[in-house]
Amino acid sequence: MLIHMIIMELTGREKNVCGIICGSERIRFTDIKKRSGLHQEILSRILRRIKDSCDILRLEGGYKCIEVDHNDLCKYKKS
Repeated sequence: MLIHMIIMELTGREKNVCGIICGSERIRFTDIKKRSGLHQEILSRILRRIKDSCDILRLEGGYKCIEVDHNDLCKYKKS
């Protein structure tokens, strides 16, 4: 099986949003917005852009970080 991976450089804002999501069990959009301090339009664009890079899953009740075979849990998780 051939896996194509897109390598993209994340901005500081994108890393922050990924860390917020992966540092939570499940988090709502409004909570990500409050914790990140970003405007909702900017946050929406960031979430669309980083969804695959950070292994983020959009659920009915919010967002969460998922684990996949070719990556560890989101590498931007804050310890």
